[in-house]
Amino acid sequence: MNFSLSTASAVAPADKAAAAATQAAATAAQASMKAGNWDEAIKGFNDVIAKAPNCAECYFNIGEAHRQKQRYTEAEGAFKKAIELKPDSADAYTGLANIYNSQKKFDLAAEASANASKYTTAASGGGAEASFNQGVILFNSQKYAEAKTQFEAAVKADPNMAMAQYQLGMTALNLGQFADAVTALEAYLKVDPNGPKAAEVKASLPALQAMVKK
Repeated sequence: MNFSLSTASAVAPADKAAAAATQAAATAAQASMKAGNWDEAIKGFNDVIAKAPNCAECYFNIGEAHRQKQRYTEAEGAFKKAIELKPDSADAYTGLANIYNSQKKFDLAAEASANASKYTTAASGGGAEASFNQGVILFNSQKYAEAKTQFEAAVKADPNMAMAQYQLGMTALNLGQFADAVTALEAYLKVDPNGPKAAEVKASLPALQAMVKK
């Protein structure tokens, strides 16, 4: 997330200095996020909020950092504050969907994911992560046909989203659609040959491929 604060010539020198300091703090906090220094990032973004209280992106990043530390209550509060400041924040709704999924609060996850999908679609015509999250919720609810539609949308938006390919394959298996399952699982191995599900897929794929060839 890039932060840009105006330092136009009409602004007083003291205000320019304050804006530059806030920009520097935001840049440092974002660097901490990228490095996975979650607590340092949280502190940094809180420092930015002290100077710029309406920074929705700051609250989103704080929520994401708490999510990475599995501090779901704190993450939920930060994501909701981001949404309060920016009601169409697809990222914040996606964050909520992620933490609700992690806590098996599937009804809340479905609602958050639907909002994420709505605002992502409005902004850019679709989003892989929002579709993937919605697919996971539907899969966990054993609504496999609907889940498959969401995973198909996710891989269409981002063919390199390995876990979406994997989930598409597993959903197709639950539907008895073995050819589709093979295609998706082969795509998973192509994208992430050493991924967390690679050993599982490599063990089961030959039998599925043989079934499809019969």
